[in-house]
Amino acid sequence: MKKAAPWFVLLFFLAVPMAAPPGEAEAVPAITETYLASSVKEDGAPVGRVSAYDPSAKEFVAVAEVSDAHAGTAVRFVWFSSPPGRGRIRLGERTVTSPIRESSVTFHSSLSLGKNWPEGRYAVEIYLLPAKRSSASLRFDVKKGAAPAAGIKTPPDEKKPGSGDRAAGEKTVAEKEAAFRETPGSFRAAIELAEAYAAMDDAASLALAVSLFRGLAAASPSDTVLAGLADAYGRSCRFGPAFDTALRRAWNPLVSPAGAVSQILLFSAASGDPDRGIECLRSILSLREDGREDVLPALAALFLEKASAAGDSFERREYEKAARDVLEEIAASFPSSSPAAAEALRLAEEPERR
Repeated sequence: MKKAAPWFVLLFFLAVPMAAPPGEAEAVPAITETYLASSVKEDGAPVGRVSAYDPSAKEFVAVAEVSDAHAGTAVRFVWFSSPPGRGRIRLGERTVTSPIRESSVTFHSSLSLGKNWPEGRYAVEIYLLPAKRSSASLRFDVKKGAAPAAGIKTPPDEKKPGSGDRAAGEKTVAEKEAAFRETPGSFRAAIELAEAYAAMDDAASLALAVSLFRGLAAASPSDTVLAGLADAYGRSCRFGPAFDTALRRAWNPLVSPAGAVSQILLFSAASGDPDRGIECLRSILSLREDGREDVLPALAALFLEKASAAGDSFERREYEKAARDVLEEIAASFPSSSPAAAEALRLAEEPERR
């Protein structure tokens, strides 16, 4: 995310290392181990183990090892930052589901940032659904010079992020520019070039990314294009159009509003403007009845964030009441086994933790 504030991009993966032997008795899924990794390989496997991250880290990676996973076993990761004096701010979440039964499954979720991470404390809560309380909580710091956990060696290709990453990015841009010149009418080539520009994360490249994505959106405002445009705006700290574009994603009735909700929530944290996030989420509620399960927990989270930053007790109580009203609506609208209900239960405990 950025010069004034960070921009987060959520990613998630699922790796299935071994199959269950035939004839094995039915067993209950259980989380056997959780840890933080330094990165994720191209094949989706987590790399290394760490206890803290340097501000220059490309991503945070949380891993949960689950034994006796059934088809449909799901793990949810909820990421937080803890700015001094502000309580916890939810950065985003992702639920990962196993499609088949396996004796051992590695679930993981990563959280990526456009520029350096702000130093401070962070956490990720890990839920083995349908549990309503977290099965594990990993707390970690972002600080300069942070080293991998004791006894874990960083792979050679991970030791030199900075200049090597820049060179790799420039190589990717050159390749995508060449592909675009060869097929200037290719929509896919244009999207890949815009994404390559955005990944460079400097002012000039971001301006090119915004320009390309805007042209693509004018021709075909697909969810993929609008998500890329909103991301490029966010990376440029242009949060006004970033919010507008994320909200525009929710206009498409054929696409779940979950992606738009996640971007709005993250822009709210990155820009320090939860009021705009609340406004956007309310707009989605008025547009999309099918988005309530995604929107209501996010709306409650922003109300609680406003309460934690309130300047006086009256204002704090007003926002806490608004959050309670939303949480009660969730409890009345969705079954207790739903992700929205589980998130509502966690959010209900938030004022006590603050």
